[in-house]
Amino acid sequence: HDSSNLIAGSDNGVIILYDVNRMTSPYHPDECNRSVRCSSFNEESSFESRSPTLYTYEDFENLTSVHINSQDEYFLASGYSNHVGLYDLRTGRRCALFKDLHREHINVLKFANHSPHIFATSSFDRDIKVWDIRQPLHKPLSKATSDLGNVMVCFSHDDYHLLASAVDNEVKQYVASDCRLDLQFDIDPTGSMHNYTRSYYLSGQSGGYVISGSCEENSVRVCCARTGRRLRSVTLEGRGMKGSLYVQSLRGEPCYVSS
Repeated sequence: HDSSNLIAGSDNGVIILYDVNRMTSPYHPDECNRSVRCSSFNEESSFESRSPTLYTYEDFENLTSVHINSQDEYFLASGYSNHVGLYDLRTGRRCALFKDLHREHINVLKFANHSPHIFATSSFDRDIKVWDIRQPLHKPLSKATSDLGNVMVCFSHDDYHLLASAVDNEVKQYVASDCRLDLQFDIDPTGSMHNYTRSYYLSGQSGGYVISGSCEENSVRVCCARTGRRLRSVTLEGRGMKGSLYVQSLRGEPCYVSS
C-alpha cells in the first residue's frame, strides 16, 4: 500500500525495509551501512536520518525469498531450509518459525494477492503447498506435486489460480482452492536438470498471459493463461557479451492491457 517502501533480503540472512525516495536523496556515505531502528515507520524519528534504511529485521539464515501480505501486516521468509519465518512488518518481531513444511528446502513462497492469511510454498521436493497462518501448519490446505523440483510459485491476480514453475520448463497452472491441475504450458524441455525455470502472470485481466524464462536459455516465452499455448518467444541479445545471455529473473507488468 505504500509505494515508497521496499523490502529486500540477501543470502547472508539480512532483511531490510527501505524508503525508495531516500535512495535519490543526498546523504553521508557512512549512513548507508547504518540501520535506523524504529518501533513504527510512521514515527517522525524514523525520518530524521537521510539513510534509506527504515528497519532491519531479525536475520533469517540462508535466505532466498521474502514476501509481504496484502495488508502490509506481515511478511514471510524462506531459504535453504525446510522452515518459514513469519514477521510483523510494523514491529520487526518474528512472530513464528514454521518448521518442516517441506522435505527439502523452500525456494520461493508467496502470499495471496487478496487474502492476507493465505500463502503458497514451492520446494525441490516437487511439492507446492497452500497454507493459512491462522491455523496450525501441521497440514497444508491443499497440495500438488510436479514431475521435477519446483523453482517458484505465484498466485494469479484474482487468486483463483496458482502458477508453478519446476525444473526445465515444466510450467503448470493449478486451481488454488484445491491444487487441482488446470493446464500445462507448451514449453519444450532441454533435458538439463539445472535449467531452473521462473514464470509470472503478465496481465491482471481474465484470460491474460504468462511469461516464462529459464537460467540455461536466452529466451523469454509468452503463453496464453487460458489455453497454455505458447504465443511467442523473445530472444535476449547483448552487445559485446562474451557468453550467451540467460534468464535468471523476470517480472510481469501487472497492469498490462492488450488491445
